[in-house]
Amino acid sequence: MRLSTGNLQRIESIFNQALALPEGDRAGLIESLCDGEAQLMAEVSSLLRACAEEELTSAASLRLRLGEGSSNEEGKRVGAYEIDRLIGRGGMGAVYIAHRVDGNFEQQVAIKLIDLPLATDLFRERFRLERQILAGLNHPWIARLLDGGVTSQGELFLVMEFVDGLTIQRYCEGRALPLPERLELFKKVCEAVQFAHQNLVVHRDLKPDNILVTPDGTPRLLDFGTAKLLSPSALGSDSELTRQGFQSFTPQYASPEQVLGHPITTASDTYSLGVLLYLLLTGKLPYELTEFTTAELVRVICEEAPRRPAMAVDPATHLDPDLEAIVLKALRKEPNERYLTAAQLADDVQAFLEERTVSARRGTFTYRAGKFTRRHRIALVSAAIIILTVLAGVGGVLWQSRLANLERRRAEARATDLRELSNSLISELDEAIKELPGSTGAQRLLVTRVLEHLDRASKDASGDRQTQLDLVNAYTRLGNIQGNPYDQNLGDRSGALISLDKALAIARSLSGTRTADQESLRALASALQSRSEVLWGMEKTSEAVSSMRDAIKVFDRLIAARDATASLICEAAAAYGTLGDELGQPGTPSMGDLLGALKVYRQAIALDERALRLDPGFLRARRAIPINELKVGNVEIEWDPSQALKDYEIAENGFEALPGAKTNGLSALRTRANMLRHRAQALRELTRFAQAAPLFEEALRIQRDIAAQDPNDSRSQFDVYVDLNQSAVNFEDAADPAFSSGAADRRRNLEAAIAELKPAESILQQLVKLDPSNDDWRTALASIEQRLGTAEQGLGNAPGAAALTSAALATLNTMAERHPDTAFTLDLEISALLNARPITLRDPRLAVERAEHEALLTHRHHPGLLLSLAQAYRAARRVDDARATAREGLALLPPNAPRSFTARLLEIQAK
Repeated sequence: MRLSTGNLQRIESIFNQALALPEGDRAGLIESLCDGEAQLMAEVSSLLRACAEEELTSAASLRLRLGEGSSNEEGKRVGAYEIDRLIGRGGMGAVYIAHRVDGNFEQQVAIKLIDLPLATDLFRERFRLERQILAGLNHPWIARLLDGGVTSQGELFLVMEFVDGLTIQRYCEGRALPLPERLELFKKVCEAVQFAHQNLVVHRDLKPDNILVTPDGTPRLLDFGTAKLLSPSALGSDSELTRQGFQSFTPQYASPEQVLGHPITTASDTYSLGVLLYLLLTGKLPYELTEFTTAELVRVICEEAPRRPAMAVDPATHLDPDLEAIVLKALRKEPNERYLTAAQLADDVQAFLEERTVSARRGTFTYRAGKFTRRHRIALVSAAIIILTVLAGVGGVLWQSRLANLERRRAEARATDLRELSNSLISELDEAIKELPGSTGAQRLLVTRVLEHLDRASKDASGDRQTQLDLVNAYTRLGNIQGNPYDQNLGDRSGALISLDKALAIARSLSGTRTADQESLRALASALQSRSEVLWGMEKTSEAVSSMRDAIKVFDRLIAARDATASLICEAAAAYGTLGDELGQPGTPSMGDLLGALKVYRQAIALDERALRLDPGFLRARRAIPINELKVGNVEIEWDPSQALKDYEIAENGFEALPGAKTNGLSALRTRANMLRHRAQALRELTRFAQAAPLFEEALRIQRDIAAQDPNDSRSQFDVYVDLNQSAVNFEDAADPAFSSGAADRRRNLEAAIAELKPAESILQQLVKLDPSNDDWRTALASIEQRLGTAEQGLGNAPGAAALTSAALATLNTMAERHPDTAFTLDLEISALLNARPITLRDPRLAVERAEHEALLTHRHHPGLLLSLAQAYRAARRVDDARATAREGLALLPPNAPRSFTARLLEIQAK
């Protein structure tokens, strides 16, 4: 089995979950978590057998594992060093004190050797990655990597500087260090952790044993995925509590997401720093663990509130409330409720030392009020997993090393390397990176380096079918990272199209020569689909629809085969779902074809249901069904918002049933925010503006928290804009004379709308700077600016507003001329032409021209767009046409449905 980074993570996770269970209960768990993948099950089982064999080797081996007794490695030569004695054992190997013996100079070092019974490919790969990680961490307060390699016996080893010091806890207690000095020392630890995070490395096991302090007071951080202990003085009663096997965290210092097996981010280290600070202040840990079962860990760490630090200290000792607030903020259950970075934690400590206000005191009431809900939500998660997960920094370091190695390899090995690059590392590293907040820089590095390699490899691929196929997949995946709006991306739509066009050029040559080759056809369909999605994100909707229909033709051919897999059918369903977006998803640069969109959404749901019949546990299909149910609701909202609310409830129930739905991973958070926004939109359409407002606000809060973790992620920034825009629309609709209760109410709603439009404008301005060719962003920005200028003038804030509106109208006109078949773009211009202030900027004649074309595009099946046409006719003094069109729109609405916002305005126009 190829041990890529993604496979490595999955094997480690399943291995550690199985290791935590009694031997008789392991087989069922392994089969369930491996989803029936025979190779994966075999690898995990092999590791468990190896672990059992090692434990049975001898009693002496057990004593060595606990740091007792001596080791038969003493006197052994490792490179330029000779081993003196064993000082500890970590997750995957033993650590020894050694000295240099090559005569160049005297030097005492720490050497880590991997355990021979566990020297499988899995652990050799992990050991190699550790060496790469440490080599990139050059900081005065992080223990340095000096050397590494393979012994003559084939054992892997690392040579690190030996740190002669005490654990940070013993250092503080032994010297009775005053509080200010403890905090200054803690700040240095935070600085070292922050440096690691900036280099894309998450420690995952911060604790006193891994933070030594030298006699001169210098802290040194150990074990960034490597040595557990580097000094005998670091051994203590807690040392045994790191779970035997290969866990890379210690339960007493582990964050809730580590205990539950959820994605690890920098916030996990922030939590461990909070535990450390608690310990340095009180001498105790925030939780009392009576046993180390998974059930106990989940109950205590994920559900119980930590003891207040003030209650843990001696009654005669006073602990400042600000300091207590800092500790408790770092220990919050939800990662996004903690300090976002170690630097922020250190800044608050510094603020305390300088007697300034600490940020941890802000929002405390809100946090406590929500704690009950969050606590019980976590309790519902059916997980009790303690796992090793991705080292966040592997991305950048691994790619640089990987690509450098590829350059040195011989030409005849290029095809094999490319296959691994395409089928494993690009997709798996990108999956790991995009779940780590603040990782856009790593994605940029990945894109730059891989593109260079792929362009070189493509020159040598002529005539080699497998290499050409791998190139198609690699260019497609890379294009998605560059600019696919359906995923976290770098916002480089133009670069994405270039990569995808390269993929298509190769794919078409392959499918043209081997029409029966399913692999080539699948790669072609995937490239066509990705290209369509990128085009749609650029507001080139007609081209996008054409490309997606081409993709669906190929997918239909593939899934017609009797042996079509659940995975392939699910890929086809995703293409249908995106085609629905392009045809008629409201609020997007779609063609406004609501009936066409409904049809393909239901086809997508049917295909996902077919995939589930083949594989009832197939998670991608289970996730896709509620997504498409939600999209159906978005279309239904145009006719019957009360039915849309029911659709959203079905979708929400589907999401809640998914594994990890109640976690705080990025995808779960985005889903939560999207559900809130969609329900709010339905309430708004039902003119329940006051009920919609708090839902918009909560959705916006979640999206802002996500975006704050990576300001360079264009998708997250655009998501914030979407929620700001929808919230602004809610206030604007409430300010409409047909619904406002008077001048004061109208003014209040316009002011609230402006408060949302201004930050939305700022976000779009930054996005347009990032990609000036993105017409979708330019259109949205012009619309925001027109509405902002109009609202300002509605409040009497005229200076500069007219010029802003005039410029925005010019841009909207340009976009409408450029994209005449995009109903969304046309409708934005129509609204501006009918509502702009001053009224001298309005153009009813042009509005009628655009609206008539828009109605034709949508086959006159869109009530909202017929409303636009009726309003345009009335503004152009074509009253009879306005009434007839409004009645046509009313006829599309269900007869017994509640009167919606659109329905009420159509009724006004029909009079």
